[in-house]
Amino acid sequence: MRLAISLALTLPLSFALGIAHAADGVVVDPAGRPVSGARVECAGKSTTTTTEGKFSVPDAARCTARVSAPGFETATVELDAGSTARIALTIAGIGERIVVSATRHETNPEEAGVAATVLTAADLETRQNPILGDALTGVPGLAIARSGRPGSVTSIFTRGGNSTDTLLLIDGVPVNDPGGELNLGAFSTDSIDHIEVIRGPESALYGVEAASGVIQLFTKRGDAEDTVPHGSVSYDRGSFQTDHYTANIGGGLAGRFDYALGADQYQTVGEYQNDFFRDTTGTANLGYRFSQATQLRASFRELDGVLGNPNQIGFGILDTEANEHTRDSLVSVQLDDVRGPNFVQRFSFGYHRLSDLTVDPQNGTIPILVSVEGLVRTVPGTPERTYFEGLAPLSMTTAPPGLELVQGYGYLGSAPFLDLSSRMDADYQGTLTNHGGATVFGYSFEHQMANISASDYARDNHAGYIHHQQVIAHRLFLSGGVRLEHNSAFGMVLTPRGAASYLLTGGHGPLSSTYLRFSAGLGIIDPSIFQNYAQNRPYYWGNQGLRPAKTVSYEFGIAQEWFSKRLRTEVSAFDNTFKDLIEFVNTTWLNVDRSRARGIEFSAEAKPFRYLTVGGNYTRMWTRVISSTTPDDPFNGVGDELPRRPGNAGAVWVTLAPRRWTFQTGARFVGEEQDVEYVFYAVNRNPGYQDVYASGSYRVNKHFMPFMRAGNVLNSRYSEVLGYPALSRDLHGGLRVEW
Repeated sequence: MRLAISLALTLPLSFALGIAHAADGVVVDPAGRPVSGARVECAGKSTTTTTEGKFSVPDAARCTARVSAPGFETATVELDAGSTARIALTIAGIGERIVVSATRHETNPEEAGVAATVLTAADLETRQNPILGDALTGVPGLAIARSGRPGSVTSIFTRGGNSTDTLLLIDGVPVNDPGGELNLGAFSTDSIDHIEVIRGPESALYGVEAASGVIQLFTKRGDAEDTVPHGSVSYDRGSFQTDHYTANIGGGLAGRFDYALGADQYQTVGEYQNDFFRDTTGTANLGYRFSQATQLRASFRELDGVLGNPNQIGFGILDTEANEHTRDSLVSVQLDDVRGPNFVQRFSFGYHRLSDLTVDPQNGTIPILVSVEGLVRTVPGTPERTYFEGLAPLSMTTAPPGLELVQGYGYLGSAPFLDLSSRMDADYQGTLTNHGGATVFGYSFEHQMANISASDYARDNHAGYIHHQQVIAHRLFLSGGVRLEHNSAFGMVLTPRGAASYLLTGGHGPLSSTYLRFSAGLGIIDPSIFQNYAQNRPYYWGNQGLRPAKTVSYEFGIAQEWFSKRLRTEVSAFDNTFKDLIEFVNTTWLNVDRSRARGIEFSAEAKPFRYLTVGGNYTRMWTRVISSTTPDDPFNGVGDELPRRPGNAGAVWVTLAPRRWTFQTGARFVGEEQDVEYVFYAVNRNPGYQDVYASGSYRVNKHFMPFMRAGNVLNSRYSEVLGYPALSRDLHGGLRVEW
């Protein structure tokens, strides 16, 4: 009797005092099978499901839960204490892509009318590429040319444009040399959250150097609500005495401050003599939230690299002493301020400095002449095609039938050369949104400096820009803008761009959506400070009257999603004309050359099953030199293809990611291309090649994950740049520890 009375009094009191209750449930897949390891977030708490798919969230009488698991769409459900919820997840399709670089505010590429590729944090982790240039290979429309092994000069050609025509941004700060020169060789992927690649001119938003495209890297951020620091350390060892170390930590304080810190070192002896490379990178991303409307963010990135330069060893020229020292520094500061529901403004400051010292102590400042002999094969035609067949034995006096014996020369030793440049940016941007549209406008100032012939030269750039997006009847998406730029060297220039996209079909079923798009734009690339101000009379001198080189571009594309976003396909056709190209003539630089590039890009990605993703892309491009100061030049003569822009290129990959382990294998294929070499001054064709890779990882538990990667699995012998052979097969394995 006393027990009954006690229970009668205690139970109502316990409910009144809010004694803890648990929200329980089970998570299953579309076939009704339990999903283990699913993450359930509810009432500020989180848990994971058991092997039977069950979960329990303590102290949650009623809440809105978010349930996520790899390979499934995230579900949002209401949970009640006292009842067991059954949550059926649906298999995820291809994720929606959101980009910032296309319009300077968040949008998807289809509505912005651009061709874009997004490499997510998951993509970067799956591929395991520590070098940025390797991570970008396989992106449609991009041709990556590396002069040998990791760390060496790596150039990027977007849709047939020059290597100076692609703007690289890190957290909004441009890192190209003034004039667009860009070397990706020493850039690391460590601490990078995701990468956006926009193909086509973006000078209407970013000005000079965005003549053919924009690549933007976003560094990782911490979480201000996460007061317990989370981080990782990793080490891997591989072929050619390669060691790679990383360390990262991130978190938050007091719900206002967040931080993410990273350090990375990659070092290798290399495959050949004097082929070493060491690259150390440090990154910090710090944020402070003054209020819900205002926050300050700063990021810092420092790179220090040392590289041996063995020269064109594929042509028999070996330099045992030449080396290069690189120091690259970047600072980005952004203040975001929300002024009401429809207006956001950003004040930003950026600084980038590059110091690159090349030293070749061999024989002091007097170059040593090296003589070599090679065998070449010439295919008659207009123009002629000449291929390198190998070095000739010392005893050879007569070439075999069908081949020609040619003499070549190289030089070893030179005076130290310092490339020192910097750029400082200050920018204001406002974003005004309304029903169905958004307007971005702003003002940008940049101060550029370079050291040339032991003297400092500088120039300033002022620009105003405006860009608008508008949706009409939920199907027509219009996007366009213009930028007015004034440079102290070349004066005033106006760069417009416009695009229109139309949602032809949208809904469920086999054909989920179809977007048609058309765009046209003008891109510009400024002369380098060296081309403006160089002074070495009587041999050469700069030309301060140079105009920016121009890219006139037209594009048409179709983007489709199929079977509830399980498959995405995209086809783009582009026509680029490059005008007022800057070339050296006699003793100075002039706007004289003209060329074109026309092409078709096709890409597809499918997720037929939860654990399986397959993808591929193919680019067919036709390039021609239209006019040249050297019309009969064997490399850049009129009618020749543009060097290092292959006519055929593609990539395929397959990713398996069931539960604890991930495995990806893929290949890129590059067709024969025009190239340039100055040893024999005869070879102008570089044969095609394929590069097969594989990577994988296994999550032992939440703390330990061994991983591996393999490059050039088939051990193909090829050169991305004539005379500089790529690495042979290389294998790497390591362990990541997380907490």
